[in-house]
Amino acid sequence: MKPAVLLALCSIAFAVLWTSGMLWSSGTIDLANVIILSVCGAFAGVAWYYAMRWVFQLVHLVRPTDPPANPDPER
Repeated sequence: MKPAVLLALCSIAFAVLWTSGMLWSSGTIDLANVIILSVCGAFAGVAWYYAMRWVFQLVHLVRPTDPPANPDPER
């Protein structure tokens, strides 16, 4: 499995768990609360995906997504 696919699946799991936790801790479950927390959970999942991708690239666990600007012509 590619690292990007695993990271995407983990971000989906994070978004679902975060949304579930927020709904559980809010106490009242009505339509407006579910919609607002679902949108916030989706945003949190996307933010977590990009933050973890940046961290993994920073510590060189995955390859950078952009090719180098000037590839070495001798290789």
